[in-house]
Amino acid sequence: MRRALLVASAAIGVAAMLPPGEAQRLALPEVVLIDAGWFWRGSSDEDLAYAIGLCEREWGEQAPELCRGDLLAQLLAAETPQRRIWLSAYRIDRTEVTHERWRRCVAAGRCPPARTDGDPRLSAPAMPVTGVDFFEAERYCAFAGGRLPTEAQWERAARGADRRRFPWGQQFNDRLANHRSPIDGFRYLAPVGSFPAAASPHGLFDMAGNVWEWTRDRFDAESYSTDRSVDPEGPATGGERVTRGGSWRSSADLLRTTLRRPWPAGSSAPDLGLRCVYDALSPQRPGGGRSRGAAREATGAPRHPGPLGGESG
Repeated sequence: MRRALLVASAAIGVAAMLPPGEAQRLALPEVVLIDAGWFWRGSSDEDLAYAIGLCEREWGEQAPELCRGDLLAQLLAAETPQRRIWLSAYRIDRTEVTHERWRRCVAAGRCPPARTDGDPRLSAPAMPVTGVDFFEAERYCAFAGGRLPTEAQWERAARGADRRRFPWGQQFNDRLANHRSPIDGFRYLAPVGSFPAAASPHGLFDMAGNVWEWTRDRFDAESYSTDRSVDPEGPATGGERVTRGGSWRSSADLLRTTLRRPWPAGSSAPDLGLRCVYDALSPQRPGGGRSRGAAREATGAPRHPGPLGGESG
């Protein structure tokens, strides 16, 4: 007990010497528990119109080609229809996996060095690891005791239950994410957690910008129409995986919580990283003492995973 008190006192003392944002991050756990429940996945027609307008404001004279072309139209269509989705409880990394954490996996012989390791613009210990492909990201998460998130797990962690377009709210703010504009203060990667005011409703950092993040789902532009509504995991076949969140090279419209970008599973990029999810600590809801089954019953959730009717928004 005495040792625990000494450790806690030391942590409080260190936190008191740090700027408010740094002290806040020091006090927060590295993994966030997200309770079982419903959320709205995907975009409405109004959300899609907002995305096109945001693209046009960003690109100016290039807007007709970039914002009204087939590529963006296909990406936007893949965000529909908007539906209510039920997810079982899970835990998820508060920040993107850093180079420091990845190097522990390398030292253990479980992961290869990141392809961006050694580039001073991209590989400081507190920066998110990039230059890893889907299979390498899977190996890291297994090493850490978890797995890559499904698309639905990622999106719920990013937007919460109130259908927000960005982790912080409905309107874009160019000072709350590391993206292609220098106004955010970073030319390349930013250390994880550099924008605490942009935290998602569940308290996760960097769910918009900094690096794209791998998810477990294979990409299918039509999957939102065919997925089950309880713990969906995407299609069973396909080569490309879904990446989420946008990066330091992305325009504002790509930073939305609903944007789905396909990427070849065997390819890496200097702006593509990851975070992991883990099983919930126990089937009981924190503070409530109810089992997950009881929680589902109380919220009207189904007892068994499977397709649900009448859930389109």
